[in-house]
Amino acid sequence: MAQPLTIRLLGGFSLTEGNRPLGTPITGRSQALLGFLVLHRHAAQTRQRIAFHLWPDSSEAQARANLRKELSGLRRSLPQADTLLWVDAKTMQWIGTEIATLDVVAFESAVQAAEQTSNRGEAKSRLEQALQLYQGDLLPDHPDGWLIPERQRLQQQAGWALNRLVTLLEAQQDYTRAIAYAQQMLRLDGLNEATYTTLMRLHELTGDRASALQVYHQCMTVLREELGIDPSLTTRRLYEQLLREETDPEQPPLKPSKAPPIPSSLPPFPAGSRPPLIGRPQEWACIQQWAKAILQDWPDPKSRPAMPIAPRVLLLLGEPGIGKTRLLEELGERAAGQAQILWGHGYAPEMTRPYGVWIDALRNAAITATVPLPPELGFWLPELGHPSPAPPDLSHLLDAMVQVLAQWVHQTPLFVFLDDLQWVDEASSTVLHYAIRLLRPLPVLFACTARSGELAENAAMMRVIQALRREQQIQTLELRPLDREETADLIRSTSEVHVPGLSLAIINQVFINSGGNPLFALEIARSLGQTNPAPTHNLAALIGDRLQRLDAPIRELLPWAAALGRSFKPTTLALVADYPLPRLLTAIETLEQQAIIRPGSGLGQDTGYDFAHDIVRQVVYEQLSPPRRQMVHWQIAQRLQQQANQNNGLISDIAHHAALAGDHPLATAAALAAATHCLKVFAYAEALELAQQGLQHCQHLDPSTRLPLQLGLLRICALAGVTCDRAAQLEQDVHHLIHEAQSLGLNDAAAVGLETLVIWQFDRSNFTAVHHQSLQVAAASQAASPATAARMLAYSGSCLAEIGRDLIRAEALLESAQTLAARVGLEICDIFSGLGCVHRHHGRYPEARSLLQRACHLARAEQDHWREFTYISYLAMTELEAGNPEAALPYCDEMSAVAANIQGEGSEAAVAGALAALARYQRQPTAVLNQELNQGITTLQQVDTKRMLAYVLIGAATVDLRCGRPDLAVSHAETALQTAQIVNHPSEIALSWALLIQSLLALGERQQAVAHFTALHPTLDRLDLNHLAQIAVDQTLQQIQPTDPSIALR
Repeated sequence: MAQPLTIRLLGGFSLTEGNRPLGTPITGRSQALLGFLVLHRHAAQTRQRIAFHLWPDSSEAQARANLRKELSGLRRSLPQADTLLWVDAKTMQWIGTEIATLDVVAFESAVQAAEQTSNRGEAKSRLEQALQLYQGDLLPDHPDGWLIPERQRLQQQAGWALNRLVTLLEAQQDYTRAIAYAQQMLRLDGLNEATYTTLMRLHELTGDRASALQVYHQCMTVLREELGIDPSLTTRRLYEQLLREETDPEQPPLKPSKAPPIPSSLPPFPAGSRPPLIGRPQEWACIQQWAKAILQDWPDPKSRPAMPIAPRVLLLLGEPGIGKTRLLEELGERAAGQAQILWGHGYAPEMTRPYGVWIDALRNAAITATVPLPPELGFWLPELGHPSPAPPDLSHLLDAMVQVLAQWVHQTPLFVFLDDLQWVDEASSTVLHYAIRLLRPLPVLFACTARSGELAENAAMMRVIQALRREQQIQTLELRPLDREETADLIRSTSEVHVPGLSLAIINQVFINSGGNPLFALEIARSLGQTNPAPTHNLAALIGDRLQRLDAPIRELLPWAAALGRSFKPTTLALVADYPLPRLLTAIETLEQQAIIRPGSGLGQDTGYDFAHDIVRQVVYEQLSPPRRQMVHWQIAQRLQQQANQNNGLISDIAHHAALAGDHPLATAAALAAATHCLKVFAYAEALELAQQGLQHCQHLDPSTRLPLQLGLLRICALAGVTCDRAAQLEQDVHHLIHEAQSLGLNDAAAVGLETLVIWQFDRSNFTAVHHQSLQVAAASQAASPATAARMLAYSGSCLAEIGRDLIRAEALLESAQTLAARVGLEICDIFSGLGCVHRHHGRYPEARSLLQRACHLARAEQDHWREFTYISYLAMTELEAGNPEAALPYCDEMSAVAANIQGEGSEAAVAGALAALARYQRQPTAVLNQELNQGITTLQQVDTKRMLAYVLIGAATVDLRCGRPDLAVSHAETALQTAQIVNHPSEIALSWALLIQSLLALGERQQAVAHFTALHPTLDRLDLNHLAQIAVDQTLQQIQPTDPSIALR
């Protein structure tokens, strides 16, 4: 009799038959396929639609092939597959709802029943049933884009169920259970202020006022850390009422009302009170023609063309003040009502702030009601969506950004305006190029500005622009100065300028002195309109003269705003300048009236201000004397440092201001923290730049402070990647610093240095040096603290295991590390990876697989992408060595995904591609796949990854020999042997040697085979060889001993 099936998608995937897991587990993309069919069970799904959603980055042919393979595997794994799945040539559908128990279906049914019933008892029972089923997010291990709206929909249903159940329990005066479910609501959405007030009220009803007050403090801390705001007035009143009740028990409790919602719609483009556009007839005509692609000529969505409209990008070039931003503002005003506008601005001091342009643009847009915010963007914008505790992978972040823009486009056409591209960081450049490529078929256009002379200095942005030019996707306009008549019209049209008797002589004077630059012309005209006009026509002097007319307290405030940057928040300005907020608001009103600053768009209380033009900010900043400038930045850094625990996004700002202040300890520590953060989000160029800045500040510190920071920054350099010549110098520095740290008893710092050396040697495949330095790390652990010693032993043991040397010592070190780690409550991924490599060495593949998967999980949790990639590659190699190439391919796909997120010219993509080619060749050794494998081998040679090159060549030779192609096997084995001898890996030397001899014997070249055997077999030690190498050597001995019975391996 068939056992009932239970499928769980909430909180993780599981499929059981009866009470036991399936004999053949469903993994990887098969889980996603089954989840897709279950969630779309109400209608048959076309194969094309399923393939597109599950493999969006693959070609249609490849996606369909992937679907056929996964469907075949799924049908083999599912019991009673034909009664659960309906499949034909074009469509498929889940039809097993009556046969299998699905937690998603049961959850939704229970929520629906609770919503429809008017019986409170039945509603409570149904809600409890639903929440018992909701064990977590939908398929949390799968980052697929199609899952995001489904996951959010189910989260919202769970939130509704919790809220409704708390209300029912409170009405029944079952406060204890109500509190438990309210706490569960907080775990689901920790930023819902209404939940905090509910918890406070419930605790008060139980008489536990201390817990109620504690909930308020938790609410206040979370809101300040995540959103930078204080609790609402309603919540504060409830808190004050609780405090009064402590001293006046007769005081009646205050019933809280719902917190006011945060504004969340996309605001229309602010028209303001700008004068009409003056001049620029040719430029404006070009811009209008370019914008017509989506404002007038874009067809109905049902009849959109298959080919994209080109060009998608408009780039306005010119000197500062020439009017680039003014043209974008004009375009935005003309497009109001027909398109939405997304504004982003580059800024010079923020070029080491990853994704800064896009973070500010999305934050300023206030988008959450118009477009659901993907969870990946919640890490950057916690106040706009569901905050993520860890930064997302780059590929997920890019896809999430494109998803947001694409969803906007479904509502209305979209313009993306990016001002000052010359100051955009490298990570933002990557997002820009990716969005342009993927959104070409949709009604979205990108209009950008840049300063002509400075754009060429931004290498990352120039690469994007050059690529767009090759693809014919960019149109460039160089703005010319205004002529004499246009300059006169500009002055007459501007209400801010009042020049009595605007004669031809005055117009000539303004035009000649300004050179037709609109900003310069307006400043000169303002000067001429004053009672005592400025005697100079220098722009900076003119702006300075205008600033001098401000009241002294307001003038004293401006330098603080200028030092903060291109934009500032009033609360931050008040904090760093010690300026009372009421006086600050009055000063801001005056500065707005004088057109010195202007409001920036923002979200609710987060609204900030910008200088009317960056030249104004520069003039204000330059008026500070160098000593005073340094003191201003020092105070800003100190005040921001006080807020850093509540807002990690301030770390880069702290590093910037501390550097300008000459506060070397703080600048160094902040640079290290900011660089570490950059590594987690794949911003390797920014991480390297921050590390170099930190190293410069290190030179001014005393040794005990300097060495831990300096070695930490050098570790950042090793992970981010530096040129070979630079690496050699840094390696010498690390050796010197390790010796210095050990002499001062700074053992933890020395451990970081030793780890850095191993990272560099691993990168060069210099395993002899890795072996030596790993033993040094183990020896150094004896002088370290238990936690540090556990990490050092784990690292040294894993290094020995990974290079296949000293396996007995490696296992002993790892077991010692495991004991120490357990004592101090640590989980160290190196322990699991090292033990996994030990088991793999001995051919115990199930144990190796389990341990390596655990290591990979921990590496992901720690956002350690270097280790994550390494462990996934070991999993792929484990499957290849176990003879399971089909199981290796999903790991190769994961490697490719991780490699795609790594910036720079690393070897990760080459390794992923070569292992995938080897798996396909091992599965089906055809001539075409052999050619693909040879291409992968060539790529490995080009990136000089000798260890992986030897491994892939050995795999290729093994397949060639098995398939009766000994000539190819000889070629691959000879190259593998040469490479393995360079890296001095015992098992790979033995394997390539054995394959070479066996292939020569297969060709009848016995004399040459014996010569190779005689030359190499004395160098082999069986104790150093892994399971596969021992088998290969034994087979070689069996084949060659008949010619010389005296031969044996020592």
